Amino acid sequence: TYQDVRAIDQRVQGAEHVSTMTMTMNIASVLAMQSKFQEAEVLLREILVVQLRVLGAEHPHTLNTGHNLCTALFGQRKRGEAEARCR
Repeated sequence: TYQDVRAIDQRVQGAEHVSTMTMTMNIASVLAMQSKFQEAEVLLREILVVQLRVLGAEHPHTLNTGHNLCTALFGQRKRGEAEARCR
């Protein structure tokens, strides 16, 4: 499963490695495209914390993750939280 592959990648390379962050973003994107917004939200929140720490708030990848999180929240009808986050 994707969880197994991701766990191995995190263990081998670490959560802050660029390939681990990229893999997590890709998995979250696929989940969102499958309308699995709740699962995508969990991964997006997790990777956003790492990106904020490693890349900073203004990095394009961090901004993209924030946008994707808003999309996942809207997909779950969490409109208020999504609008507050997307401002």
